[in-house]
Amino acid sequence: MKWHASIITTVMILMMAGCTTDNKEQNVSSIEYHVQSRVEKSPEPTALRPAKADFSKGSVSENVVVVAERVLNKDSFMLKKGTVQPVGEAGFSSWQLLCDEGGINYEQSSPNPLSYLTTGIASNLLTQVQRSAEILNLDIDTVKVEAKVLFRFDDPMSDQWAGYTDKVIANILIESKESSEKISELKKMALKAWVAGEGLANKTEIQTELVINGNHWDGKGSRGGRVPDPISVDNNLTLTSKTAAPKPATFEVGEDVGISPMAFFKGHIEFAVVAIAESAADAERPYLQKVTVRAIQENYAAWILYADDSYGTDGLDKAPTSLDYLAAGMALCLMSQLDLNNEFFRLIHRTVFRPDINNYRVEQQVNYRQENSRSPEIAGYIDTVITKVVVNSQASEEDLNTFFNQSLRMCFAGEAFKNETEIVSKLYLNGGEI
Repeated sequence: MKWHASIITTVMILMMAGCTTDNKEQNVSSIEYHVQSRVEKSPEPTALRPAKADFSKGSVSENVVVVAERVLNKDSFMLKKGTVQPVGEAGFSSWQLLCDEGGINYEQSSPNPLSYLTTGIASNLLTQVQRSAEILNLDIDTVKVEAKVLFRFDDPMSDQWAGYTDKVIANILIESKESSEKISELKKMALKAWVAGEGLANKTEIQTELVINGNHWDGKGSRGGRVPDPISVDNNLTLTSKTAAPKPATFEVGEDVGISPMAFFKGHIEFAVVAIAESAADAERPYLQKVTVRAIQENYAAWILYADDSYGTDGLDKAPTSLDYLAAGMALCLMSQLDLNNEFFRLIHRTVFRPDINNYRVEQQVNYRQENSRSPEIAGYIDTVITKVVVNSQASEEDLNTFFNQSLRMCFAGEAFKNETEIVSKLYLNGGEI
């Protein structure tokens, strides 16, 4: 089913301007949020039952839980927050990540979901390169990862609207006096250990469920809020800040994509997110990674973020882990599709149906695993993704399932892990490709 052109134009203008009737008074008692902050409470799902990972000898398992919720704002209808933490593991803080999209006349106030996702992809690979170098006892001067992830919308503004992740480019750049043969062996080992890469390259089991009403909204709900400043500071570290666009050496970034209302008539929209991950050179946290990331779209900022993969190191963690970012990016990506469809269906209900959705959130658990974690046979996996979409609505189950299924189909991150995603990874040693 295709929608009438005048309806589509109205929907897109309102959605992209952030001017929905529900949001006009949502800042009356708004909360000021940091882009990222350490929080005392762990994620509090109601439909999802978090389960701690099982451990076997030589394995490192980690189940990460995310609860993603709307932050009501008259200027950005896609503002939201996610709370993320591994289940029941000591040494991992609970982190709150704010998330936003850019608009026609509005620069995002916080990173978008796919920037968080790409941050997780790049920093997770960097960690595996560093750890593999230690296992192989190689002398590495510097290492960084340059990543580019290509996304696509097909058939926008129709009942066939779908999102895809077409390719992941993840290039490894190393400065070292070691031989090219040893560095090539290092790359093979790191790619095998790369949890995010294994989950992308192979089909991952994703369990989804729509949960309607019940007691899931007692004492819970979206609240008005805003992000007044891009700077977040914790433990004397500036966790988040806007910066200049990343300039990778191994691929072209490309031109900014403009998502105007007319772009949605072209049948598909393509865009990318680029990230550069490098060591933060922190003596206390040896696997603290500094990531510069940007969605290559108009009114999307470049961000400096940090990922702390210093598992087993004494002291307070300084940032979310790379796998926290990966899980949060998945959940927040689905929230963005729920945001889009909530506006889309609400504005066309007179000609199609009326979901009457009062509120919604995403509760998700991602089960990660590494086998032979301290040997050259190290291997990473994503075993399962459990996703619950919790909805508060008096609409029919049929209409809500239409809303739910189209949102799942549009989610780039879910598609990337549900199916086999192409991965290209080149290796550069002292400036030359090997």
